Amino acid sequence: MHEMGLCFELMSTLDDLLKREGVSHITSITLDVGEASMVVPRFLLDCWEAAKADTPYKDCSLKLNLTKAHGRCRQCGFVFAIAENDRKCPKCGSMDDFDTIDGTEFEISEIETDDN
Repeated sequence: MHEMGLCFELMSTLDDLLKREGVSHITSITLDVGEASMVVPRFLLDCWEAAKADTPYKDCSLKLNLTKAHGRCRQCGFVFAIAENDRKCPKCGSMDDFDTIDGTEFEISEIETDDN
């Protein structure tokens, strides 16, 4: 389960941010997570709860903004929601023949702190 590794990497990134910005306590983190990011949101949230125990982030909540993945059909150029259409172009019917154009993100979009 790579979600646990992602949680530890997230904490490392937050450690660097705390030092660089002089922040003492983070209360919540919001991540943008795309449908095509290969991250299972439920697993990520469960792993966060386990990983943050006994760390400076034990009181920090993790929020997720889930974003849709879109693809551009290689046959007709139509842009469509990949999961919503079961990987099939709704215009020409081409199956699994698209370039992913968004929905792969896994990034911090917001951090809330107690500091003023």
